[in-house]
Amino acid sequence: MTEINFYLKSQNATKSGKILVVAQIAVNYKKYRKGVGSVKQREWNKRTQRLKLNSLSENDYNSNLKFNQLLDEIQNLAKDLFNKTLLEKRFPSESEIKNLFFNSSKIDLSDNNFFSVFEEFINKSKPTKAERTITGYTTVKNFLDKFQTETEYILTWDSLDDNFLDELASYMFTENSMQNGYHAKILAVLGTFLRWAKGRKYYTGDFYEKTKGKEPEKEVIFLPLEELFTLYNHDFKNARLNQVRDVYCFSCFTGLRFSDIESLKKEHIKNDYLEKYQKKTNDLKKVQLNKFAKEILDKYKDQDKLLPVISSQNTNEYLKECCKIIASEQEEDEGFNQKIILRKEIGSKKIEEITPKHKAITFHTARKTFITNSLMLGISLEALKEMGAPKKDKDLKKYVKITETFKKEQMDNSWGRIEFNTKN
Repeated sequence: MTEINFYLKSQNATKSGKILVVAQIAVNYKKYRKGVGSVKQREWNKRTQRLKLNSLSENDYNSNLKFNQLLDEIQNLAKDLFNKTLLEKRFPSESEIKNLFFNSSKIDLSDNNFFSVFEEFINKSKPTKAERTITGYTTVKNFLDKFQTETEYILTWDSLDDNFLDELASYMFTENSMQNGYHAKILAVLGTFLRWAKGRKYYTGDFYEKTKGKEPEKEVIFLPLEELFTLYNHDFKNARLNQVRDVYCFSCFTGLRFSDIESLKKEHIKNDYLEKYQKKTNDLKKVQLNKFAKEILDKYKDQDKLLPVISSQNTNEYLKECCKIIASEQEEDEGFNQKIILRKEIGSKKIEEITPKHKAITFHTARKTFITNSLMLGISLEALKEMGAPKKDKDLKKYVKITETFKKEQMDNSWGRIEFNTKN
């Protein structure tokens, strides 16, 4: 069975008094749906699956005629596809259906142009936004596209309301166990997009006021100095592991992100300083190279690349291997074997997972190691900001908190162990 139908989606009318028309293609008992515009319910003919043309003003007549022509075009495209695949003795593929719905140049969904405007937003942001930001925008657009397909909640300007927030929360938390941090990211990018769209007259609402998700405070997993230098000084008897260790430790000594180390060139090194624009923020970062960072650079001074950087995926894989090797040589619950608690928030659920530290170390912890140890060594917050640490105090607060906790533990483990008698 292969057929196409149009119907009114069973949801409340929008603020303009219209209801969404959905195009549905059924292929071998599987259904694909896409919203194609909003119409007045009283003007929809359920039997013909078209808008009524009788007893209308000239403007309404022309508007309804144009919408009916759009439905005719979609139906003709579908029939062409059905005939083609019938001759080939097969059913239309999922990609062919989606291509018909989402990519056909003949379908101009003027009342449902949410995704085409989102695409324009991404393209026009490219000259002024960092590559990583554009990737984030694209990820959110693709996520919302998938959300629409899997939930059948058609995204239009008018369908962005409290019902959307409920559907999104259910889809992310209940159906897919996604974490609150990702939920907050989706809403934040959506809010940015809606403000952009409103400034260009595509959107007239104020739903962006409700796109402030609660992002949980991220845990700070880092290597204290003792663990950092245990890793730094360890000979793994393997060039691949030693090189990954060196790249990771260079980040621990400078605070550079992986993306910045990956693009690092010899020209960025000026005497005892490293000067480079950060890829993520496009801010100029100036860091004085300490002797350990210099030692690592000196190891590879005769090679073409400043540092032996490989892919981030392989780097993380080999880094975990390094930490596991060291852990195998340490006592239980010490160093890289100590148990840490990883916390997840999925909607209202709070989940804790206990794992040995060596399994939780990724390259992302290097920057946290740099910031935390720098604070412990007495470097001021202002100096760290100049060296590329987060500019906002609220983002640095977690590092200050972990530093104070760590210092207290150190005091308890030293002065707290001393026993003496007091005389009255």
